[in-house]
Amino acid sequence: MLIFFDEAFRVSDRNPAISLGALCGIALPEDHLARISQDVFALKRKHLGSDCANDKEIKGKDIFKHFAFKLEQRGIPSRNLAFANDLLDYINQRKLRVFGCVCFEKKLQKFQVEDVASLDKTFRYVFERVDMCLKIERPGRFGKLVFDDRDFDTNRQNSEAITRFFQRSAPGLALDSIIATPFFAISQAQNIGLQLADFVTTINHLH
Repeated sequence: MLIFFDEAFRVSDRNPAISLGALCGIALPEDHLARISQDVFALKRKHLGSDCANDKEIKGKDIFKHFAFKLEQRGIPSRNLAFANDLLDYINQRKLRVFGCVCFEKKLQKFQVEDVASLDKTFRYVFERVDMCLKIERPGRFGKLVFDDRDFDTNRQNSEAITRFFQRSAPGLALDSIIATPFFAISQAQNIGLQLADFVTTINHLH
């Protein structure tokens, strides 16, 4: 099982002092990845056109722009929201599991580990949910954590902290359905898993 993660950050429009970060993931069975990619491509082509389906990645911030909701309020159908509704229906129909953590604690909400010897609780909470889900729904199978590429230092520190947590701490060793080393990938490289993670993360942080 591949669990793709993305992060989103938001400052309140009404009160700039209020901010939050969302770390969310979506689980895709490896043996269904090609089928899911084809299905999502067909939805993109249906609603957004062939050029978009071929060349553009799914970006939640573009799909859920304010003007799309304003059009809907005026009774004018929005291609973006029609696509989003169909994609949500597809995720539900295929029973793709979504995991998330919304954080209002300023020192943790950027999901950037500062102390590699102590993994932030935001990551731990999400990993606990992933492990529980795998043990219930996919006993005997392992999950691979795949994060969207950020910058080298952030990737390195987060990777070291996550690996240390799984290999050297009692709580991490108990989460034995997750492969101890995280992976990093690029959403722009037609990575449908990361694009879906961006989509569900945007929904969580908008709420």
